[in-house]
Amino acid sequence: LVALLLAASCKAWSSVVRGRAPRVASLAEQADSSIDTTTVHATDMSAPIPLEENGDAKTGTNKKTRFKVAIVGAGAVGSYYGARLHEAGHDCQFYTRTTTTAGLEEGGGGLLVTSVEGDIEIPSRDYQVFNSTSEMQPADWVVVALKSSSLHVIPELIVPLLQPTTRVLVIMNGLIENDLVGMIKETTNDTTSPKGQLGCCQTLYGGMALICSNRLEPGRIDHSYAGLLSAGVAATSSLSPEEDEAAFRRLFDGVKGVPITYDSNLLRGRWKKMVWNLPFNGISVAMGGITVDQIVNDPGLRKLADAIMDETILVANTELAAEYGDDGDWEPLGDAEKDQMMTLSDGMGPYRTSTMLDLTNRRAMEVKYMFREPVKRADRLGAKVPQLRTIVTMIEAYQRKYGL
Repeated sequence: LVALLLAASCKAWSSVVRGRAPRVASLAEQADSSIDTTTVHATDMSAPIPLEENGDAKTGTNKKTRFKVAIVGAGAVGSYYGARLHEAGHDCQFYTRTTTTAGLEEGGGGLLVTSVEGDIEIPSRDYQVFNSTSEMQPADWVVVALKSSSLHVIPELIVPLLQPTTRVLVIMNGLIENDLVGMIKETTNDTTSPKGQLGCCQTLYGGMALICSNRLEPGRIDHSYAGLLSAGVAATSSLSPEEDEAAFRRLFDGVKGVPITYDSNLLRGRWKKMVWNLPFNGISVAMGGITVDQIVNDPGLRKLADAIMDETILVANTELAAEYGDDGDWEPLGDAEKDQMMTLSDGMGPYRTSTMLDLTNRRAMEVKYMFREPVKRADRLGAKVPQLRTIVTMIEAYQRKYGL
């Protein structure tokens, strides 16, 4: 699964790669992004407690906060970020939709993440994994890492985990926020919260990840490239934007292998990610299931990817202008984003995109919010996107053919 970084992240990106060529899992290894584990190890879920970091327990110097974190979607992406948060000392619970258990050691139930940033193993005694969120305790943070094809189930999954002070980070592809906020309000019978706020939690963030991470087998994740995580606010009851940004940064403070950026304009951040998702997820599926290196190394497909990037940027800037005004406080997307995304793609090797994996494994594809919604917005705004429209038509034909 690949999700794309923001243009402002060049400096953070360089810290991820640090001059090393990415280790790409073999094509046989790259599988779907869901973990098959259900063994439950419950722990006390008391209020946040200090987390020592090179500090003194008696004097209380250099302390951070140990958060209670619920990972909803313990697949390739959720397991990586959850394992990194666990490694940093946070109290992490993992939710998976599957019902089988497989262990890494005798007795079973652990999680192993092999990573270019250093491996992480959570032994079975420490791995809190559930197949029902109603069995989990309310959390300070809920990190959702499901595909947008499952958007409709998110509200019911997260409600048992919420408190008025809970912050929710939804790491997902596509233009999802409008529908997701509405779904959450409907599920919680929230008829009084004004636009931009939710009564059930403190803040809802949209998350955008640049990461190549695959589930190899139950309980085994391989992280082969990148890891940047960006976020912006979709709805909040906080008193100031600075408070929401500071809270996000506190969660990932000192977390290894997870450089972060914060986007004060989530709509722009979503479109920036689309500058990669639409050409590379799109072409990989339209061609019947090809890898990123095949796209960037073929002159015709590379030119097509470049054209789809141009069309994506056209729609993005048209919508941003309509939303905030031509003279508003926003920065247009442009050649810098195109060049960055192509450079990243050149380094990915034979990586299989998430949508390509869904096609080849005959699973539900993220068509509605990743592909159809951008075309709908282009039509509404009068933006011409012939190349993107053709790619989306081909993807939807595969969707109908295989019932995905």
